[in-house]
Amino acid sequence: MIFHRLVLALLMLGSAFVCEVAAEDSSVAHERKVAPAVTAEIALAPDLHLLCIGAGAYVVRHDCPFLCNSVLVEMPDGTFVFGGTPGFPEAARLVLDWIVREHGRRPVVAIDSGYHFDNLGGNGAFIEAGFPVYGSDLTVRLLAERGERMRAHTLGFIPDQSSPYRAAHTALRFVPPDHVFPIGDGLTLRFGGEEVRVIYPGPTQAPDKVAIYFPGRRLLYGSCMILAGDRPGNLAEADLDHWGDGIRLLQPLAVDAVVAAHGARLDPGLLQNTLDVLAGHVASAGRAP
Repeated sequence: MIFHRLVLALLMLGSAFVCEVAAEDSSVAHERKVAPAVTAEIALAPDLHLLCIGAGAYVVRHDCPFLCNSVLVEMPDGTFVFGGTPGFPEAARLVLDWIVREHGRRPVVAIDSGYHFDNLGGNGAFIEAGFPVYGSDLTVRLLAERGERMRAHTLGFIPDQSSPYRAAHTALRFVPPDHVFPIGDGLTLRFGGEEVRVIYPGPTQAPDKVAIYFPGRRLLYGSCMILAGDRPGNLAEADLDHWGDGIRLLQPLAVDAVVAAHGARLDPGLLQNTLDVLAGHVASAGRAP
């Protein structure tokens, strides 16, 4: 058993090394390709993993206690960009520590995808470290107006009073982004000639969800507006009349990989899956009991 574990650890280390080398290899760096498949997995904690999906691109998978995804992308100038954040600042610090340990001290930029905890829960760690956090004006307003309501709603999913995750959610300090943009304008950032686009497709799963698009990677992080399963999930603030319109606005984007906030699928078919799940939910809700 010990031998098997050692072999597995060496294989994972080798995969991680290949992932890192690909990010630095000048023969492929100009393409920066991603794929809807995991090529290496790095465990930072029992509930926190980095999943490499291409040259310098990772899904940050955080169980807190439900599965939450954000993305981490190394840009050509060495900056690491977070699309969304881990759910808690402690998890964000572990990722920041990994960046320093594996790459040295680098600039880091975070982009909040909405006001829910799984879109910005790591903000405190980034701001504490002196890194900019971008978010929309609507996200700032909703966090101030509805943050505690959102906390209570989240705690409702963790009925076990002794759960360490319930304690963590209770203690979580909501920190707004410190670089604010008008949500209707979206945002474009550039790092070493490569763009990151923040797109607001209108109200979807919540009023302020934005998608984060890396056109040079053909990578789209859709946060909670993208559905990776067969159910629509949390509909407490959903705009079912316009959600589908928002997804159709994103469909023309050139993508090889799509990351949802929850779920393991990473393929471009997630956009159509979201429309299908929404259509099924509306049809089901419209049937007579």
